[in-house]
Amino acid sequence: MTGSATETLSLHFIEMLILIHRNFYRHLAAPVPLNQFATLMTLRIDGEESLTNIGKFLNISKQQMTSIAEKLTAAGLIARQTDKRDRRRVLLSLTPAGHRVIEDQNEIVRQKFLRSVRNLQQEEQERLADAIDLLNRSIEKMAVPADA
Repeated sequence: MTGSATETLSLHFIEMLILIHRNFYRHLAAPVPLNQFATLMTLRIDGEESLTNIGKFLNISKQQMTSIAEKLTAAGLIARQTDKRDRRRVLLSLTPAGHRVIEDQNEIVRQKFLRSVRNLQQEEQERLADAIDLLNRSIEKMAVPADA
């Protein structure tokens, strides 16, 4: 793929993300502030993780991450524990209540998607399913480290 084709592809990707946000997430009332929800989603994807690593991934300062973790712990959405391998590290994990918050949000988005997809003809729905499958597989491939 040429440089200009790759550039075009990246612009289409950004446009797709904006459209997804506009059509499925923009008016979604998150049950917790966005930075707290991002922390919950990170834990859902990565499982148990250190406060420091989540902060680096989300580009949030250690002080702010500490505050976020305290609020999520007080709300019963995450659990904090000392890393058995390094007692200086604090590990965070989702509680069952934290999992439910994410599942509830995902269900709201899924229902919006189901209502919206009904506007498409059967053939369009099938092509969309194939395109989403291809996109998911491609993103998984792109996530593999280059040196692997």
